[in-house]
Amino acid sequence: MKSVSCFCGETTLKFKHDPMMHFMCHCEDCEVLFNGSFRGLAYTEIDLEISGEHGTFSYEGGSGNLLHLTFCKSCGMNIYTKPDLLEGLVYVFAGLLKNHYEFEPKVELFAHNRLPYAIKPQ
Repeated sequence: MKSVSCFCGETTLKFKHDPMMHFMCHCEDCEVLFNGSFRGLAYTEIDLEISGEHGTFSYEGGSGNLLHLTFCKSCGMNIYTKPDLLEGLVYVFAGLLKNHYEFEPKVELFAHNRLPYAIKPQ
């Protein structure tokens, strides 16, 4: 089982399997929330085990459905997002998993909104 932690070490995420997909999202919400494109790795919710003090902030995404952002309550580091639109999927921030995977996006969402300096998946 692989494991990663937030900056302060309070929140830990454990997972057994490799991600289903590496992707980028260029929607306007991601641009504001994450200062550019969201870079994530997709897992099923049952593949992940989170422990420690964490909170969730929910907001209405571009689809009109809620998106839930989970973060460490101590240091504020983002851990993953969970969309209601695609029930059962969780998107872990690519930077959190950098010691386990080289981020190789093959899919991008809202490509029409990609910022000029953002890389394009290959």
